[in-house]
Parts: sequence; C-alpha cells; structure tokens
Amino acid sequence: MKCCVLIPCYNHAATLGAVAAAARAHAPVLIVDDGSTVPIPEVEGCTLLRLPRNQGKAAALRAGFRRAAELGYTHVITMDADGQHDAADLPRFLAAAREQPGALVLGVRDFVAAGAPAGRRRSNAVSSFWFRVETGVRLGDTQCGFRCYPLALALELKVRSGGYAYELEFMVRASWAGTPVVPVPIRSTYEPDQIRNSHFRPIRDLLHITLINARLVLQCVFVPRHLRAAWSRGQKVPWRQALKDFFTDHADDPGRMALAVGLGLFCGIAPIWGYQMVAAATLAHLFRLNKAIALVASNISIPPFMPIILFTALALGHWLFRGQWIDFSPGEMTRDRALEYLWQWVVGSLVLGVLVAIAGTLAAYGLARMARKP
Repeated sequence: MKCCVLIPCYNHAATLGAVAAAARAHAPVLIVDDGSTVPIPEVEGCTLLRLPRNQGKAAALRAGFRRAAELGYTHVITMDADGQHDAADLPRFLAAAREQPGALVLGVRDFVAAGAPAGRRRSNAVSSFWFRVETGVRLGDTQCGFRCYPLALALELKVRSGGYAYELEFMVRASWAGTPVVPVPIRSTYEPDQIRNSHFRPIRDLLHITLINARLVLQCVFVPRHLRAAWSRGQKVPWRQALKDFFTDHADDPGRMALAVGLGLFCGIAPIWGYQMVAAATLAHLFRLNKAIALVASNISIPPFMPIILFTALALGHWLFRGQWIDFSPGEMTRDRALEYLWQWVVGSLVLGVLVAIAGTLAAYGLARMARKP
C-alpha cells in the first residue's frame, strides 16, 4: 500500500502551511489549489497542483485523485486545509487502510467534545439518517472530510454530484458497490476562525445535499441492489438483465418471495387508496423484500376488484362492531351514520388486508416450493 495525504485548498493561505507540515510527518502530501483568489505559496516537501479556476471541492478531489494515481499511490487520505483535522490521527487511518485495503475509511467526530455548533450537529444528524435509509449502514458522522479513499475505487465510481455533496454520494455509491465502510474516531476543533473560513454555505449546500438525498432514496427504493452496484461502478447492464434483476432481487428464497406477495396484498387492500404502490415499494425496501413482486401484488385493488374489496371490507367491519350483517335498507344517511360506516370500513380493510395477506403468503410459498422441486 502506498498512501498520500490530499489537501484541497481554496484561499486557506493562513492555515495551509501548518496543516501540510503536520501531515508531512506521516505521509507524502499533495495540495490541490482550487483556483484560490489569494496567493497560495508552495509548501516545502509537498506536491502542489494548481487548478486554473475555482470549481468546488468535488473537482479538487477528482483532480487530486487523478494526480495521485499518476504518481503511483494506491490510497489517498483527505484532510481539510482550515486546520479542523488533527494530523495526529493519520496513523489510525493508515493502520485501518493496511488492515482493510479495499475499505472506505471515514473519520467520525465527537461533536459534543469538539464543541460543534448546533447547526452542524443537526445537519449531520439529518445526513446520517438518510445515509442509513439509503444503505442500511449506521454511521455517526457522514459529513467529515477526513477520509481514506482506495484510489481504484475513487477512479471507478461514477459520482455525478459536485461541491460538498460529492462526498455524500460517494459514500452511498461505495456502500451500494459492496465496499466496507470503516469508521475511525478522530479529534476535531471548531474555533471561530475555522468556522468563519469554512466555504460551506448552509442554505445553498444543504439544499443541494437534500436534493441529492432525494434522488438517492428514490434509486434505493425502486432500483434493485445489483443494478445500483453495477451503475455505481459505471457498468452497462442490458435491459433484459436489468428486468430480470428487478424481479429476482431478494427473491432467491421461497419464504422471502412469499412475504413480498403478502406485503403487496396487504398494501393493496389497506385503506391508503392512492398510495398503495408507494407504501408497498417503501416497506419492501425496509424489509429487504422484492419490490417488483410487492408492487404487482399491490395492484389487487384494480377497478374490477375494487367494488368487491370495498363492500367486503365494510361488511366485515360492520360485523366486527355490530355482530350482524350490514343492512343497506333505505334510510336517512346522517353524518354520524356516515362516520360510523367510514370507521367500520377502515377497520374492516385492515383486517381483510391481513387475512388476504396471510392466505396469499401461504399460497405463494406453496407454489414457490413446488416450482423449486424440479
């Protein structure tokens, strides 16, 4: 393993020298000047790459990755140029990278001990929540720029986001591609000068990150894991294979396939008209069931069956509450009577959904077992 430290820099002339010198004691240092508008001096013993104009952190990281690969490095540890990261933590990253060369090593800060502003803590909590939704990985810090990237992975993954959102999308796509994520506790400081010198724009960058999370969540819910992994690595998948993956994802076991059928049937009958398919896809994602099967089964509420489902649910709910068959004889429809029927229909729909889901699950399981025997 051959590792260097990459420091993206934009107008950090006052702090860059000390940060680079401290990092240089542990590994070679590559500085990327992202088109600074103030003079950025060369640091003794460090390689300096100057970009012609400011393009954002994502462009600086990409340029740094390419130059590091040209210089023969296999891993890159990124650090912020404002002095927020402590170079004394570099040995932890180097040890973790040697132990798992193919892993993405991420710095995890203690926000309370570091005295991080409340806004930073809330922003990180929201980002960590969505990262867990998108990957299933619980991580206490998803916005730290102190990381160790395997260069082969960094050059292979197709990450479209720019700016600070690049690091977030990189983590998600790396996890989708099957890359282990290794957290490393680090020290961090939040001095007033560091906060003022930060180029993170709270409103604009958070809005950008929110839109990126929305796109990633939709991909996570509706795109099978095999396709997400292939697309993240820039691999082209024939449409026939993509369609096959869509219907076979999480369906290799008869029990899990049958549960997907039952989940779809329940969502299709439950009193959430207009949202059955969204609910089926979301719950299938959360429970790691096949989304395509759940979506198909949720269409039980198509027009030909809809009147039967509505009537059966209302009759069942009425029987549960009154202990007798519903009477549709002519009479005055009062507000109280309408609300009573509505409540009976809601309860009856839930009970009917459970019963149909159980029956559908058992039937699907039996058919799946029979189909696997040959």
